[in-house]
Amino acid sequence: MLVQEERTVIDRLFTGSRCKNVRPLAHPGGAIDRHTYGTIRYGMENLGRDLVMVDWDTGKASMVFPSDIELLAPAVEAAVGA
Repeated sequence: MLVQEERTVIDRLFTGSRCKNVRPLAHPGGAIDRHTYGTIRYGMENLGRDLVMVDWDTGKASMVFPSDIELLAPAVEAAVGA
């Protein structure tokens, strides 16, 4: 029997981009309120689902679905505008 190994690919296209959540999010350290700002660390695909790792300005970090966040400005545009 052949078992295929599944690879996880980390997507850094939006690394450093600012975002905010569009709905309250559950977190083991307490809920992350709606409209909390954060910085995208990376994106990935897992079991056929797209996920985004976000470092929130509150000090928490969590994996969220892309539909849970709103992209504010891509990192390249933010760096150029600074």
